[in-house]
Amino acid sequence: MTHSLLAQATHTNTIQSTVSLKTQAGSNKLDMLKGFKAGKLRKNAKNKIAVLLSMATKIELRTQTMGMDDCFNDNAPQIVDVDFFWSWYEKEYSDLEIYLTVFEGVLTKVRFSDCPYHFSDDIVLTFEEVKAKKPHFTYAQVKQALLDGYLCPLSNDSKAPEPTPPNDDNTRKVVSFGDFQDRLESKRDRLENASSKAAAESNKFYESSRSLASCIPFGQPILVGHHSEGRARRHADKIFNDMGKSVAASKKAGYYADRAASVGTNGIASDDPEAIGKLKEKLAGLERSQEMMKAINKVIRSKHMTDADKIEYMMQTHQLTEKTAQELLKGDFCGRIGFASYSMSNNNANIRIVRDRIENLEKLHNQEPLSASGEIEGLSWSLYEEEGRIKITFDDVPSEAVRNTLKMYSFKWSRFSKAWVRKITPNAIFRTKQLIAKLDTN
Repeated sequence: MTHSLLAQATHTNTIQSTVSLKTQAGSNKLDMLKGFKAGKLRKNAKNKIAVLLSMATKIELRTQTMGMDDCFNDNAPQIVDVDFFWSWYEKEYSDLEIYLTVFEGVLTKVRFSDCPYHFSDDIVLTFEEVKAKKPHFTYAQVKQALLDGYLCPLSNDSKAPEPTPPNDDNTRKVVSFGDFQDRLESKRDRLENASSKAAAESNKFYESSRSLASCIPFGQPILVGHHSEGRARRHADKIFNDMGKSVAASKKAGYYADRAASVGTNGIASDDPEAIGKLKEKLAGLERSQEMMKAINKVIRSKHMTDADKIEYMMQTHQLTEKTAQELLKGDFCGRIGFASYSMSNNNANIRIVRDRIENLEKLHNQEPLSASGEIEGLSWSLYEEEGRIKITFDDVPSEAVRNTLKMYSFKWSRFSKAWVRKITPNAIFRTKQLIAKLDTN
């Protein structure tokens, strides 16, 4: 556990220092404090937590102790530093709740609590009041500004703004998908933390196995029948098992590290608000490739041009390299010159697939998000969409039959969201509607 804390502290300190430099370099503290909303903050949003730490004017640890009357009494707050915070954060992560307090649109306090109820140890961040300096105007400037039609020359240098129409866009793209990049960063952070913990665990078991093995002289056999036989066999089993656990944890660390490195690189996600634009760019590239292959094949098969002219055409018009142009003109192992028919057929198939996906995603993004609630087996349930996922929550643990029904419809329990979740896709929407009907009938 010690190694895990050190690795985590190192990683989070790196994030904190980077964000702190960005905050000092280019952001206004008041504007940043206005960017937060009151309520709960995800405990795995380490980048945002690092920003809050960089802006906090005071970091207090508030603890409680039980008195002789069996009541919890508040201790005097202690001022702690950032390093202490990250160590405490890692230790209390599983039960952590984060609450933001906003007053008049400005973030004033952040409370990190290890228990959502009464008796908890908290770390509280507070922020000094930041006020923007008001400009000073002379009477002549105020009079002239009023004549020019300005709304309030003492506090605003712009004229009366045009009324903005209300935002009635209640589509899934706006309501359900949220900040896609923030979700990717959170997922990458979780996987990197899991990799660090597994690596620390691997190192712990390796050191345990090595220290036990170092106590036995090299080549020393087990003395059968001797009073040390039982202890020697237990030591041998312990050495073998710890080394096996070390190897398994090392593989686990590599697995999570590979997953962290691949986040955001596996194509265009359906829950990306910009997915349709990206797909249209991909479609345009595929269509350009198809037209290029057609034009080159027509030139290569022409009998009115020399080979040198054909190569020059492909190099000048379509920016092919001389080697590629010569290979197309020479043909493949079957003697087919130019682009093979299967290449053009495959590209056409990809064009059709991308067009169908654009059509499906346009319907998906422009629909209203799913929302439902009800009661089953005496438990209240609620279904909603958030962060690119369909989520179902219950007010208590559902029965095994209900859990099996959720699994049958591809919902999985998320310990981070504290809900049963499934990624938003066209098929997921269809199956979720069937699940809602089934939950309502029970």
